[in-house]
Amino acid sequence: MNAQPTRITGQKDPIMTLLREITTQEGRRARSLFFVEGDELVLRAYDFGGPVHSLILTERFVTSAGAQQIVERAAALGTPVFTTTSGLLDKILQAKPTPECLAIVERKLAKLSDVFSKEKALVVMLERGENADNLGMLLRSADAVGVSGVILTADTVDPFSRRAVRGSRGAVFAVQICIVKDATHAIEEARTSGLRIVATSARANTLYTTTDFTKPTLVIVGNEHTGISDSVWECSDQVVRIPMMGRVNSLNVAVAASVILYEAVRQRSAL
Repeated sequence: MNAQPTRITGQKDPIMTLLREITTQEGRRARSLFFVEGDELVLRAYDFGGPVHSLILTERFVTSAGAQQIVERAAALGTPVFTTTSGLLDKILQAKPTPECLAIVERKLAKLSDVFSKEKALVVMLERGENADNLGMLLRSADAVGVSGVILTADTVDPFSRRAVRGSRGAVFAVQICIVKDATHAIEEARTSGLRIVATSARANTLYTTTDFTKPTLVIVGNEHTGISDSVWECSDQVVRIPMMGRVNSLNVAVAASVILYEAVRQRSAL
């Protein structure tokens, strides 16, 4: 199939029906699809092996210089391309800003064995994360560090939601993501695979800088308000804290994960 654009004129068009469906978490799971918006993220979907199911471009954008590279990538891979008005997209998405271009992309998840089997694995798990923007930033940090994978408990916000994807700046394609029902199951499998379990908590006594991260490690960060659960604390080999001298005594979960992960990188680089 080539990339010759097909014009969409109504909300009942099948591609618009599909797009509306995947604006919900249930729809994304049922269809195994999600969408990314903006030319930068659309190109990153292609660069990092999305794979892209279809493209939707506004009639204004498709004639612009910025659209040429995207349309060429679509043509090379046989991605169907659709055009429509900004007004119609606005009615479907019902959220600002209305994108000039978006891609519907296949939703891919990794298995725990995929990330734990990596040599000298460094994996981060988020338990019960509530904020999509924080999750997007965590994925960016995880990609920057070069983690083996990111594990999310099933009660964490959807990493394929619009805000999480935008916040990730494309890291959602570059990082292997696992979703698990039970954090303790993931911990047990990590330990069986030879990983050390290091959780983080503001209530811990041990400073993170005194911990050895040179071995294969699973780093766990918890809920933005309540931290890690008691069951995760009990299952961990060590629980560490990041010193905080301010009055608020709280770090963004993405920042906290970044601090720990870069300490692991520092230690491993020194070997």
